[in-house]
Amino acid sequence: MNYQKVLSRKVRRKEPAMARTIECPYCGGSVRTDESRCPRCGAPNDFYTLPRSAPPEPKTIEELREYCAARDLPLSQLRFFIGENYPEPRAYGIYRDGTDFVVYKNKADGSRAIRYRGPDERFAVRELLLRLEYLCRERDL
Repeated sequence: MNYQKVLSRKVRRKEPAMARTIECPYCGGSVRTDESRCPRCGAPNDFYTLPRSAPPEPKTIEELREYCAARDLPLSQLRFFIGENYPEPRAYGIYRDGTDFVVYKNKADGSRAIRYRGPDERFAVRELLLRLEYLCRERDL
């Protein structure tokens, strides 16, 4: 599976498409494709397109697990561990420790860098997701 295509399609945020300007078929005025009506005569714009919304980001550890599974991301190959305190070197992960959520990076020398420790699960999940996206782009997955 080409993970670059999966990520570009489902994880990366897409820039909004540039609106084109067209001629109103009723009055001849200029109408942008992101406007639902002609600003000059009020006629409906047949070329109106709704803005695209980004896919929802996971907010919990469980949602992050489902998010990665739905995209067939190779978490073990990338050494990402969701919901577990993995002790081995060269690993990233997130887990719950009492009332806190911990996002960590285990370095090659066996030491651990805590990237986040606190009560905000959404922030913790976002912190790990950003690293996961970066690593997938860097490895061209």
